[in-house]
Amino acid sequence: MPAPDTWRNVLLVMLSLAAGCVDAAGFLGFDEVFVANMTGNTVLLGIAIGQADSEAVLHAGTALAGFICGVAVGALAVGRKQESVVWPGRVTAALAIELAALAAFAGVWLANGSILSGGVVFLLISLSALAMGIQSSAVRRLGVPGVATTYITGTLTNLTEMAIDWLRTIRKTPVENQDQPEPEPPSARGLLLPADVWLAYGAGAVVGGSAKFLWWPMAILFPAGIVGVVVCMATIRYRRSG
Repeated sequence: MPAPDTWRNVLLVMLSLAAGCVDAAGFLGFDEVFVANMTGNTVLLGIAIGQADSEAVLHAGTALAGFICGVAVGALAVGRKQESVVWPGRVTAALAIELAALAAFAGVWLANGSILSGGVVFLLISLSALAMGIQSSAVRRLGVPGVATTYITGTLTNLTEMAIDWLRTIRKTPVENQDQPEPEPPSARGLLLPADVWLAYGAGAVVGGSAKFLWWPMAILFPAGIVGVVVCMATIRYRRSG
């Protein structure tokens, strides 16, 4: 049986895969609006304001509001970080709420077909951004340094910094007779999780983009299915974690 940390890392990569797909589906389906990447969405909001594009302002503003509400829901559901627990049961509960939001998101989109308009778009933006906000807050409560499954800029920054630190340790010449021991250098193995999370997010975007040409419901069913598998796996593996 893999160690609890290994299971957690696998689940984080799966969540990143789902988030990338949701973000791509939202960007393509909602007139270029991000529902997970709030850095890009803030830029889009600023551009829309500068160009006096009222519809784009409302779309981006709705995504930001939905994401913030999702973060609040996730924070309330998970509570404080439990230092001695790899995956608290409350994190699974928060992801179950995310799954419900993604299921509603998929149901509404499927019921209205691939061509969206009017209030349906705002409802879908709200549901998807809400789900991504919940996931962001839940993953943050796990306390894995430098890893996030929705705002990948931070993960990529951490990955690059860790890679530079690791390369420095390879080239560094050991100094004899040191009065104080040096801190433990970073290992190449520590680079795997941030790299996998980043690549999974990109792979999810590939799935979301391909679905537009192959079979559009895949873009909304795939992330809901992935999060459903994560909830089931976490419930089974960490059922004793409270």
